[in-house]
This record gives sequence, structure tokens and C-alpha cells, in this order.
Amino acid sequence: MDEKSTITGIGLGPFNLGLAALLSDHKDIESIFLERNEEFNWHKGLLLSGATLQVPFFADLVTMADPCHKLSYLNYLHQQDRLYQFYYYEHFLIPRVEYNQYCRWAVNQLENCHFDEQVTDVSYDGPSDLFTVHSESSSGQRKQYSSQHLAIGVGTQPNIPSWLADCDHPLVCHASAFANLQEKLTQCKRVTVIGSGQSAAECVLALFRSLTPEQVDQGASIRWVTQSPGYHPMEYSKLGQECFTPAYMNYFQTLPREQRRNVASQQGLLYKGISCSTISDIFDLLYERSIGGRSPGLILNPNCRVKSLKQLGLTNGLEIECEHTQLNTNYVLESDAIIAATGYIHQWPTWLEKLKGTILETDSNNDFIVNEDFSAQRCDNGQGKIFIQNPEIFQQGVGGPDLGIGAYRNAHIINNISGTSYYKISKSTAFQHYGIPEDAKRRDFTSF
Repeated sequence: MDEKSTITGIGLGPFNLGLAALLSDHKDIESIFLERNEEFNWHKGLLLSGATLQVPFFADLVTMADPCHKLSYLNYLHQQDRLYQFYYYEHFLIPRVEYNQYCRWAVNQLENCHFDEQVTDVSYDGPSDLFTVHSESSSGQRKQYSSQHLAIGVGTQPNIPSWLADCDHPLVCHASAFANLQEKLTQCKRVTVIGSGQSAAECVLALFRSLTPEQVDQGASIRWVTQSPGYHPMEYSKLGQECFTPAYMNYFQTLPREQRRNVASQQGLLYKGISCSTISDIFDLLYERSIGGRSPGLILNPNCRVKSLKQLGLTNGLEIECEHTQLNTNYVLESDAIIAATGYIHQWPTWLEKLKGTILETDSNNDFIVNEDFSAQRCDNGQGKIFIQNPEIFQQGVGGPDLGIGAYRNAHIINNISGTSYYKISKSTAFQHYGIPEDAKRRDFTSF
């Protein structure tokens, strides 16, 4: 009998959780997934009332690879006796709170998911061609796991600019912790939200909704500042969304690596903007609350780059030093609390960084080289794969971090390590043909 394939997943966000869910049907592959947190919670600090996913519910853990899987979102609804309610809910974009609840429901049915295990090191043994993953629990218990393959799903970390890192104030935090401070923020007279993406907009909308006319009459306000020239929507047209399909991902990976970086740097508004519905909700509140010449209580300041924060001694307030990005003028704003919606960045763990140059190949920027099969290119002769979930977008395109790609990528991973075509891989996922048209005639224009 052939030996079973083995894989260890590190990190349990939606991508690796989806891989764990699909692998639960595969008796020929042994898997274990390790997560440092004690339970699953996806962006817990932003599980706000009214906030939705920005992708349709089909982008659950399994559906785009296996629509009949028992851990689909539709089966979750059926098991929770909510299927008819969802039927009349008539929304493709589901509440973020319920998506989190769905993932927790899936976790409870998976025996291969282990929480409270912080990965401290990963080593590789050449003769056996096995990786050993070392973990430690919060109580100090240490464990080791060996496998042929790894799936890295450690996700991203809050981006902390220097002006935020240097400020130690109880009412200053990154947006990822917004829910922890929300109740206190509603009692503040002046709250400033910094940023122009979806997280910033959701924080603003939550604060604005809770701001009463009486508070505004007493001088309370919410200020929304961003260095961007305005509060612009993310791409949500039907053809524009095709940049988040496997078809575009496959095309993108044919580009030279430096070309990928250039293309990715110009695609910010495909994913960094605000949903049109959130912009509409904020605008409608502004309109309604400004009837009769009243101050609505929300101040919008684009073209505003934050340079530093300073705590005011006696009042415990905050002074925000800003620069107008178009007028090149410095000025100061005052606030009692600040939410920094400054996004997220990749911070690869030390144990992964140390594999560079010995196990993993790197490019001229010292970045991993992620292959078309979603594994990191190796520089030794080892056969085991290290799959990278959600690498930087220049590796796979803007769709890499999108939930709608997760099950597709995991189907590829399982097909790869099982050596079979267990999952049908869709060949046509977009109407657009991103490369050279098949009916085009190639011509060297330099000869003219």
C-alpha cells in the first residue's frame, strides 16, 4: 500500500481553514493545521453591525472547488435552520459577523485544526525529505509535527506607521482593534479616523450612526482624514471584477517578475477603495443630518497626510500634525481619540525567513518566488512543497488575497500533493482574454 501524503498547515485564516475543510474528505492525505490563537475569529475587531463581505457568499471555504461539500455556506444555513430566511434576505454579500460564525461552525467539525499552538521553528531534514514544525502552547507545552509538505497561511499584520508606533495613548489604536474601543469612542467629543479604505469607512459609519444630534449640538464630531485626494470606490463593475478570477491570475503569472510589480503598483483602486454601498450610507446620513443647515457632525478632510501625533498633557487630548498633500502646507488638528485604518502588510515569521537561500529560492528583492502551482520555488533538491497562501499581490495578482480564489487555490494544492485530478479545475473563468488574442498575427514592428 502506498504511503499517505502528509501536510502541515501553519495559520488558520480562511484560506488554510478552507484547505483543512477540503482535506477532511481525503483519507489518503494526513493533515494537521496549527493556529496560535485560542479560537477562530476573523478580523474580530471589525465584526461590526451592518458590515458585509465584499465578495459573494459563494466565496466560502469550499464551494468554488466542491459545490456539494458538507461545509459549504448553504449547508451551514440549512443546519442552522436559516435557509428560508436567507432565501428572502436576497443578498449575495453576507454579514461579516455571520461569515465568522460560519467559519467557527466549520472549525467545530474538523479534527485536523489545533488552536493555541504558536509555531516557533520549522526545520528540514534532507535525507528523509521531511519538514519538522515545532510549536508551543500558551501554557508552555511543546510539540513537534513532521510532514512532506507545508501550507503557510500566517496572513498579514496591521500596518503600524511610525507616528502610530510612537504614540502610547489609551484611545489611539489600529482599526483592527476598533470593536474593543467602540463603546468608549462613542463617549468621546472628538474622534478622528485616518485612512481611506473599507475599514476606515466602516469605522466612520459605525461612529457616525451612534452620534446623536444632541452630542453634535454640544460640539461632538467625527473627523475622517486621508492623504488620498478623495473617498473613492473600489472596482465593482462586472468586467472590472474579472481581475479577481483564476483567468487573470494565470495571465498575471506569465508576466516577468518586475513587470508584475509595476502592474500591481497601479492596481490599488481595484481593492483598496470603499464599497459603493458604504459610501452611499455615509453620504445619505450626511444629507439627512444636514437638513435645515444643521452640522451633521462628520468632517471630511482629504489630501491630509499625518506626520506625527502629540499627546496634550493636561487634557489628555491629541494633536495631529498634518500636511496638505496638494497645497504643501502644514497644519494641526486636535482630537480626543484616533483610529488608524492604515491597512495591513506581510510580515513573514522569522522561521520562514531563515529558509531563504537554503531551502527557498529568492529573487533580486529577497522575496520568495511563488510558482504557478502556488508553491514557493526551492533552491535545494527537496521534493516537498511549501505552499504560500496569500502572498504579496505581485506574485499572483490582485486576486491572490481574495476569498473567491481560496477554494480554487486549495483545489490545485490538493491535486498537486495527491498526484490526481480529484478536483475539476475550471478552464474558463472570465470573458476577457488578457494575453495576446488567439487570432492575432504576430509582427515585429521594429522592421518598419
